[in-house]
Order: sequence, then C-alpha cells, then structure tokens
Amino acid sequence: MAQAELTELRLYAFKSVRKATIPINSLTLIVGRNGSGKSNVLDGLTVLSALAAGGDLRDALDGGRGGPVVRGGSEGCAPLGESSFQIGCTVAYEGREYFLDLDVQVTPMVQVRSERLWATRPSGIKKGEPIDYLKSDPPDPHSADISVRWHNEKRGVNPAITMRANQLLTSQAATRVPATTQAGRKVHEVAAAMLAAISGIFILDPVPHQMREYVPERDNVLRRNADNLSAVLRRLSSESKVRHSLLEMTRQLSEAQVSNLASVSSELGDVMVTIEEKIGGTTQPVSARLMSDGTLRFLAIVAALLDSPARSSSEISSGRVLVAEELENGLHPSQAALLLDRLKQTAVDRQTRTVATTHSPAILDALTGDDHRSVMVSTRDAEGWSRVDRLTDLPGYFEVVGQTSLGDSAVHDRVRPQPVDRDRMFSTLSTIFGT
Repeated sequence: MAQAELTELRLYAFKSVRKATIPINSLTLIVGRNGSGKSNVLDGLTVLSALAAGGDLRDALDGGRGGPVVRGGSEGCAPLGESSFQIGCTVAYEGREYFLDLDVQVTPMVQVRSERLWATRPSGIKKGEPIDYLKSDPPDPHSADISVRWHNEKRGVNPAITMRANQLLTSQAATRVPATTQAGRKVHEVAAAMLAAISGIFILDPVPHQMREYVPERDNVLRRNADNLSAVLRRLSSESKVRHSLLEMTRQLSEAQVSNLASVSSELGDVMVTIEEKIGGTTQPVSARLMSDGTLRFLAIVAALLDSPARSSSEISSGRVLVAEELENGLHPSQAALLLDRLKQTAVDRQTRTVATTHSPAILDALTGDDHRSVMVSTRDAEGWSRVDRLTDLPGYFEVVGQTSLGDSAVHDRVRPQPVDRDRMFSTLSTIFGT
C-alpha cells in the first residue's frame, strides 16, 4: 500500500499568523510566550483535519456536539478585520511533493474562494514548472458553485468542471473528474494522497474529569477529549505487544509499584481502566475515578501514540500526526522527558509523528541538537502579527546554546528574535517563557 505523509503546514493568513511555514517532523515543538500564536498553529492543523472528510465547510468548522472544532469557529479562522483565511500544506507521496493551497471565505457564506492542488514537474525540458492537477477559476459571488480546471495532460487550457464551493474541492475530485483517461486517474490519485495525509491528523485535547466514568466496551475509537479512554485501552490491551508497551510506560510514569494495567466491567458490560498497585504488601486496583489528572492525560497520549489510524477504503495509507497542546500539562519534569523519548521512538516504530506546544524547560533540555531543527518559535512582530521561526534559524542561536541549556535560556529571557545588532553582527534571543 502506498504511503502519503504530511510534511509541512503553511499559514499564509490564518488567525494572527502570517506567512509561516511549519515542518511536520517526527517531533515538532511550538514554543512561545502566552498570546504569541502557538495555539493558532495547531488550529491550522485542526482545520485541515476537519475539511478532509469533504463535508460542508461551515458544518466541519462550526458543527459537532462539542461545538466548533476550532476556537472561534469558521469566522475565527480569518485574521481580525478580514473575511477569509489562507492555508496550505505539503504531502510527500511516492518520492514527490504535492501541494494544496486554500483561500476560504468565512462571511457571509463559508465557501472556497480559491483552491489549488499542484506539484512541480520532476524532469524534462519543463522541469520545475508547476502542474495544476486542480485549480479553481475566480469565484462567482452569486453562485454556490465554482468552476475548477483539471490537468488533462493536453496542450491548451485545461477543461473546466463544476464543483460545490462549500466543500473542499480536492475531496470532490473522485466524483467530478472523469476517470476515463490516465490523466483523470492521476488527478484522482493525487487528490486521494492529499486527503489520506490530512485525514491522518489527530487532535488530542484530553479532559481528565470526563475519563472517570464507565464506557461502553464497543466505544473504542479514541475521541479528541479522550472521554472513552477506558474502552480504547481495553482494545489496545488485547494486542500483547501494545499491552507490554502500555504497562512499561505506566510503570515508568508512576512512583507506585505498578503490577498491571487492566479494566473492570459494570453489570451493563461497560468498562473502566484500572492500574494495579502494590500498597502495604498487597495488590490493589486503582480505577480511573481515583487516578490523577496527570496520569489520565499521560494514558490518553500513550493511547493515541500506540493506536493506529482507521484504514480507509483507499489504496493509499497515512501515518498518524498527533496534535496536542501543552504536552507537559500535569506531568512532573522527569515524566515529561520520558514522554518526549517515547514520542520520538513511536515515530520510528509506528509512523506516528507529533506536533505539540510546550512551556516546559525540562522538555527543551531533553532535546538533542538534531531535535532543535524541529523547534519552532512563535512571536509577535511590531505590527502584532504572529511569526513562526525555526529555532536554529534565529540570530544568536549558537551563542545561546553554547552558553547554557535551551530550557535555561528560555526561562532566562533568551529565546526570541530581536533586531540584529549591526555592531556585533548577530542578536541575542529573548524570552518565550516570560510572564
């Protein structure tokens, strides 16, 4: 089965962020002060995930039993004072890169203003020139439809088809682009690869108090808030290798003498996760109702790492991209470092990559020099827009890390881009953790 992998998020104009490119590596950490725009980066991934299913754009962003999937809903995605947002991503598939660029209007109607699914020619006389597999024409403000041109590999202007403007155009390729030619089938394949990759984005926002109740055993597909964690852990524990990993990580997490990770059932057949601990010389089960918030959050993250994304009917697969805010929330610094190690290992073992925000100096100190390339620093510029820079690209990076640890630099006001001091030819880095 072919593999499609999300490798990059682009935020051209999304909420407070302008012209930002964020790599999606085995572990990508977003750091920055409160209000710098870190969460807006994660919201960008949330939007891509929500649109992947191909439903109505407004329903995808504003609907759901828990309310909007992204803070502020669809209208909150547009920069203040503007009526649309622009976002994009890059996907690696069979040795090539494919790009999706979107401009979505949020008022008075939520609909696509422009969409482009494209790549560059890999060889030949026209090497490097763009191939537009799907590209929309300028929209008609009085129509719910939009004209889209698809790449038919012939000379002249690409043929136009009509698509619904209130859905992701790429999601409509399978039903709107003719599959009677090799060119049409290629458009289908590229669209399927893009959808597979962004469908692999999994937003995790665990809410511990919602994890403390019995859950129907069949309700075992992890949800964003992880309220069905007990059923998910029951299912995962049925696989011996995964069960071993769950137990090992739980033992490393807890100061208690953990002997087993199990579950109990109610009279109705619902389940609740338990940890068996040795207390006073005897083994006692500790149910989810008695577990700390930190333990439940940790178990939710572990479940998301060890679980596999649901397989679609497509012949193209995708690894999971786990998206989490404040990765260290509720964890002791030593546990945060353990989690970091597990995140990196899971990227190798299970093709699960992680994008997360953090305020933890312990996590930053646990990073290797190679990991620094995947740390993105979010700050506000003089006009109030958020910028997101790769840590290693900031002036003064080598000076800072040469003097002390990255975590210490963050705490003591040294990780932030500043205007270059012309006399010294480089600047220092300022705070991301200041108050």
